[in-house]
Amino acid sequence: MKKTLLSILLAATWLSVSAQTRWQNPLEAGENTIHNRWWNSELKDSYHRLPPRAEGVVREAVWNLSKQSAGLSICFHTNSPSIKMRYKVGGGLNMFHMPTTGVSGLDLYATDANGVLRWCASRFNLSFKDTINYEFKDLTYFTGEEKGYDFELFLPLYNEVLWMEIGVPEDRELRFIPASEEKPVVVYGTSIAQGACASRTGMAWTNIVHRESGLPVINLGFSGNAFMEEEVFRLLAEIDAKLFVLDCLPNMDTERTELIYDRLIKGIGILREHSQAPILLVEQNYANGTSSQQVFDRYTNSNKEQRRAYERLIADGVPGLYYLSHDELGFTQDSMVEGLHPNDLGMRQYADAYLKKIATIFPFSTKPSATP
Repeated sequence: MKKTLLSILLAATWLSVSAQTRWQNPLEAGENTIHNRWWNSELKDSYHRLPPRAEGVVREAVWNLSKQSAGLSICFHTNSPSIKMRYKVGGGLNMFHMPTTGVSGLDLYATDANGVLRWCASRFNLSFKDTINYEFKDLTYFTGEEKGYDFELFLPLYNEVLWMEIGVPEDRELRFIPASEEKPVVVYGTSIAQGACASRTGMAWTNIVHRESGLPVINLGFSGNAFMEEEVFRLLAEIDAKLFVLDCLPNMDTERTELIYDRLIKGIGILREHSQAPILLVEQNYANGTSSQQVFDRYTNSNKEQRRAYERLIADGVPGLYYLSHDELGFTQDSMVEGLHPNDLGMRQYADAYLKKIATIFPFSTKPSATP
């Protein structure tokens, strides 16, 4: 009897020790562990989106927004059936029209050994306190546990990540995967591009396009501040892009409508001085204009100004210009949260329209949608 009790105690002690979590800081695994970002060598100590030298060059509002980790992701391989994350953010956890899981949360996807993409549910094993904790449990493997998964972790859309650690049991593998060297799709846009108002981070349309096309997508959405400014275009021109997407019109209506034509002409001129990558101009969706003639007129006027600039550039022989219209976005009244920002349905519609348009610009292998 004593031997049995001793054996049980020893087994319990061994299980406790073997289940201890080994924590790793992704930023300490090399300067290229953050995906969907340019300037990694300059940003190796943070989860920001613009290089430190941009401070004081771009407007303060743009600089502050660039500290938020929209579109960034971390890729790693593990054969652990449980994964933990702990991290701290620098701002408020949520907004009145966007949940905590989208503003400050994480989203995890896994690709198994057969190439099948799967969304990983945290099943409420999360805690939003001073230190935010996520735990993904029971990640069973359809291709054999020993093979594990390649995971992609999408970071908060509207918050600055101050520090982060990822943990697995000590007896399990955890290996970070370097960022792709493929040329990226670069998105310069508004709060919609940044991710408002996705319910979780993987549902931002830029992240959907990334995971379903396999292309790196750099999110340079700056909420309320996509003013087509020269300083931002000069930073964009530093990127060796596969495609530039300019989706700024929701911040360029009302008093800025008259600036659209000149700023687009100048901004695209800056890009063409450094790059021959295709450039895609995107119209406003204006789904909420159906209830207001004033709003409808404002949005259509901004679209007309962009179209005028596009036609002038085409007439001047500027190559590689493409256009995504309001009609192609296909928004309805069910696509919105509060009349300005898309809900998850709207994000899906955005992504589908982009994927369809990008496929006409250059071929890519479309990945399957994530399997729950």
